Amino acid sequence: MPPFDADRLLEMLRDPNVESREVAAAAGVPREEAARASRLVLGITKAKPEEVATLPAPLAVVVCRSALVAGRADLVATLAGHAGKEVAKEAKRALHILKSRGVAVPEPPRPAVPPPAAPADLPLPVYATAIDAHGERAVWIPRSVPGKGVEVAQAVVSDELGVLELQVGVVGRKEWRALAKGIVEKGAAMGVGELDRGRAVAIVAAARARNDRSGHRVPERADLWLSQLGPAEPLPDPAAAFPPLPPEEEQDALASSGALHELPLLSTWLADEEFLRQVAGKLDEISVSPLYIDDQQRATQMAHTVSDAVDRYFDDKQRAALSARLFSIAEHLQTRGDASHARSAAAAARALAAGAPARSVPFARLLVEKAFPSAPPPAGAPPEPPPGTGSPLIIAP
Repeated sequence: MPPFDADRLLEMLRDPNVESREVAAAAGVPREEAARASRLVLGITKAKPEEVATLPAPLAVVVCRSALVAGRADLVATLAGHAGKEVAKEAKRALHILKSRGVAVPEPPRPAVPPPAAPADLPLPVYATAIDAHGERAVWIPRSVPGKGVEVAQAVVSDELGVLELQVGVVGRKEWRALAKGIVEKGAAMGVGELDRGRAVAIVAAARARNDRSGHRVPERADLWLSQLGPAEPLPDPAAAFPPLPPEEEQDALASSGALHELPLLSTWLADEEFLRQVAGKLDEISVSPLYIDDQQRATQMAHTVSDAVDRYFDDKQRAALSARLFSIAEHLQTRGDASHARSAAAAARALAAGAPARSVPFARLLVEKAFPSAPPPAGAPPEPPPGTGSPLIIAP
């Protein structure tokens, strides 16, 4: 607070011939505040505590001295709680003087105790499935909505088409906890687990960009919802985290890739159903053809047919798609502490990307072979996929 002569300022406020602009200039305050202080000083016997409490510091000091002269202990006690240090000091000195004169002095107001800070909300967990054989995965991104609850967005994305589905709804926190528990329990076979929020948003944003390239319809409200989440970081290439192993280890990891099909996460992976139907049709023809003289010759031809189907299925597009999906699976397994299977998945992905024959990659070969058991399927019957090959886990809104 700049220096000023409080006694001189009090005289100016009491003098009806002194204009408020002169007082304002002397105290360094707005003119309207100077006028208000003048009215309070001239009517000090009727002034209200709440009126003096809001005066600027220089004027509050002057009014405090006027209140001391008038014996207004209530006004002085109010000013003892003023935010200005000089004002509070002046008021406490005045209260001491009033007490020495035998005036009953009220207790100065104590500073209000600030309410305890509301506990910060813990970040809501984000969940996602691992990528499936068709390049699809589900992602659940919750967001707190003050006064309403939790907004839950459930997106299904494809590494080929983009965002396939988006459902957004608001539930209570208790409902969200139950929903999250159900997602984890029911989605265990699909590798459901927590995911970094930024990574989840990046996955959906990258999928949205693919909608423009593929021409697949963008779900309603998807763009608005994504804009509310803010900018997304580019997704890192998972292949960068899995450089080739030393030659002998690389061969061992690749040879072990067929065992990946034994994992619940990958046990349902198969080649495209339409392609398998075509292979099944050829095997049906072999099973009834009179061209083969015995079962051994027939079985040999069937084996050749399936083997040729493996190489035929993995054209450049399928090879690139499976390689990318296997790198994603390797990343998923690595984050869950399964380093051995992660190495096998990455080795298979590298082999496919490098152009190795599909029949030399055990994991790729089994995508076709495991659809056909040693006994030929019944004539005309397409291969039945194992149970659980339906759509990703979806929680109805």
